[in-house]
Amino acid sequence: MLRTKKLAKPLRDPVTFAKKLLGWTPHEAQEQILRDRAKNLTVAAGRRFGKSECMAVSAIHYAIAHPGSIQFIIAPTYDQAQIIFDTIVRLLSRSPLIQLVDKVVYTPFPKLRFLTGSIIHARSADKPQNLRGHKAHRIILDEAGYIKDEAVTNVIEPMLADYDGDLIKIGTPAGRNHFYDSFIRGLERNEYYSSYQFPSWVNPHISREYIERKKKEYGENSIRFRTEYMAEFIDDQNAVFPWRSIQACIEEDIELLEGRTHAKQRFVFGVDVAKYLDYTVIIGIDIAQEPAKLIYFDRFQRLPWGEIARRIEDIHARFSPQAIVVDSTGAGDPLLEMVQHIARGITITGGTAITQQGNITKVPKTILVERLAAAIDNRKVIFPNIPELINELKYFEYVRTSSGSLKMEAHEGMHDDCVMALALAVFGAFHEPSLPDIDEWPFF
Repeated sequence: MLRTKKLAKPLRDPVTFAKKLLGWTPHEAQEQILRDRAKNLTVAAGRRFGKSECMAVSAIHYAIAHPGSIQFIIAPTYDQAQIIFDTIVRLLSRSPLIQLVDKVVYTPFPKLRFLTGSIIHARSADKPQNLRGHKAHRIILDEAGYIKDEAVTNVIEPMLADYDGDLIKIGTPAGRNHFYDSFIRGLERNEYYSSYQFPSWVNPHISREYIERKKKEYGENSIRFRTEYMAEFIDDQNAVFPWRSIQACIEEDIELLEGRTHAKQRFVFGVDVAKYLDYTVIIGIDIAQEPAKLIYFDRFQRLPWGEIARRIEDIHARFSPQAIVVDSTGAGDPLLEMVQHIARGITITGGTAITQQGNITKVPKTILVERLAAAIDNRKVIFPNIPELINELKYFEYVRTSSGSLKMEAHEGMHDDCVMALALAVFGAFHEPSLPDIDEWPFF
């Protein structure tokens, strides 16, 4: 067993603790975070900053320095929460502090117990009601900007009431939400709040060439580079789908289906066909109830037309959908010919009116996207946390052309296949090619 005297000196300083007892040397920005004792600490950090290891070290130090303490690591999903938890276990496994570990369990939820009585939990915020009834001396919110405001204010913050506990929020900015509000309080020098903002390149261990390449790829002033790498809180005024609206439509417990499960379900599928290096995406929604629910997602590249047609026919056989809508613009023509007995086509145009020609409906892109935006703004459609879909929605923007007009498209370097497949599915829920107001949709 470690002697108390051997621990006493390093415990006074978390940086010394990290070096001496965990064999881990923080960079300068991580040192600032570790030594900050604010009750509400907010850290906006760019990608690859090193937040997972920093928070793992912070959690270990707190657990040892405060015997009998309870800590929670909470992230938007269990996979994300487990990153810090696994880092804690890894750091302890190669440290003499392993002698102080009593038990590590992963089911039903990850939990580490020390012989001192301290406990570190790892949980998800996707179902905040499951956190009710718990109390904590300290909570670390990882990827805090992606945790819903109501989960933080209604469930997570009250968990600290018993012990007047500490709250750390760390992650990449995601619009103006509770994460941003805490960050601003720290800048205002509130006695209980402290804030930091670190771009990715403060980490001396990441490649500067990589950062420069991303800067050129996305554009130095792009929303994506400024949020993901510069860690700036950007007003999403250029976003077609505001982050708050996207976040409100994410339901973690939605299960993707392999086929029809009961007779009352009514399915509509949208198929966005790959062009050049893009992806073909197939999305299915169940429109039987309000809100419509995304229940099928498939994304792939470089498959021959025959194989894509086979997948569509298989979907038709398993789901018996109300409609399958295929993007027949350009590259989609050959595919539509193969599946026109079970699907109808939509040609996406740059016009202003919807027209019908045989099995093909010509629809302006603006109408497709605006109807999807209305559905998301009004929470008429919900979806699970599918990273490819969420990122595409987040970075789908209004862009002003050289002539002064506005167009809607994916940010440079991003795809829009998931966005368009979902837009096609939503549009496909109409019985007629006319476009009524959203409140008049036949399935709502």
